[in-house]
Amino acid sequence: MRHRKRLTYALGPLLTLFLAACTGSQEPPLPALVAAGGQDQVRFYRAQDLQGGGVNPVATWSTPGLQDLAYSNAFQKLYLLFPDRVEAYDTTGFTADAAPQGTPSLASLPADCTGGYLRLGQGRLLAHCPAAGRAFLLALSDLSALQEADLTGLPPGNGVRLALFPQGAQDLLGYLTQQAMGYRPALNPTGTPSLEKPLDPLTSQGPFDLQADRNQGRLLGLAATATEVRLYVLEGNALTSRKVLGDFPQPSRLALDPVGGGVAYGQGFQVLFPKDPGPQQPFKTYTAGLVGQDGYLYLVQGTGLEVYDLVPSAPVLVRSLSLGFSPQSLAFIPVE
Repeated sequence: MRHRKRLTYALGPLLTLFLAACTGSQEPPLPALVAAGGQDQVRFYRAQDLQGGGVNPVATWSTPGLQDLAYSNAFQKLYLLFPDRVEAYDTTGFTADAAPQGTPSLASLPADCTGGYLRLGQGRLLAHCPAAGRAFLLALSDLSALQEADLTGLPPGNGVRLALFPQGAQDLLGYLTQQAMGYRPALNPTGTPSLEKPLDPLTSQGPFDLQADRNQGRLLGLAATATEVRLYVLEGNALTSRKVLGDFPQPSRLALDPVGGGVAYGQGFQVLFPKDPGPQQPFKTYTAGLVGQDGYLYLVQGTGLEVYDLVPSAPVLVRSLSLGFSPQSLAFIPVE
């Protein structure tokens, strides 16, 4: 899909305009739903509708207490986090016109996970509950075999951000604090493989986010000094950092997709890869974001949603929409 989009832009403006008039910049469009979770509900929109200005969901689920959601393309499941449990929904029956809720797999959590978040590994799901100072691992296949990650030596509460970092057959525990970034076995803090690197420069705000870029075998994290948001990248044995976003540090997050690319957002947004044109929209504050496999970026600002095409050298705003509610998390779900 991406190669076809890139070819369109390489062939010149006249052909681009012709194809855009027919099908948009994705040729052909990738059938998919965008799940938007927040305010005790999950709404499902056709990605193509959002790109064209449509805001009518194909389905809405009532999800009182919803904290976060995540989607696994490999297992074709949508995971929902609540203060006391995780639910997993089979999405194989989803279509461009329907998202039947069905009966979920369910795992109770032995801690209050209000304010928590989910992170996907290659075979495990991580539920981090910062307020309780605990994190739990579950099988992506059916939420079985609940285990508690050992957080010994890591700061409590929001002083650490966690992610699962696949290496070989293992899902290692990645972590980012204000002082260091590293990874280690989730159940054995002194086991191997492990690595920890001090941050340079050290940060005084955050950490805000940590995610694994599995295609490149690296960890990406966001934290801030007194004057700027920094992107920290742990790849191999090297830790690098650079300034991202605007000049006034605010809480920031990452949106990554192995096909679509990577974006940092918060006070404005900035495409990190495959190409970085610099900070965009520095006077807007975004609270949720998604990079889709279709090469579009979806960003939430209040009750509004902005859709950007990421293929041009600088992102192009395709649509600015009003959703009528404020989602806190987004997921991209390809459908038949």
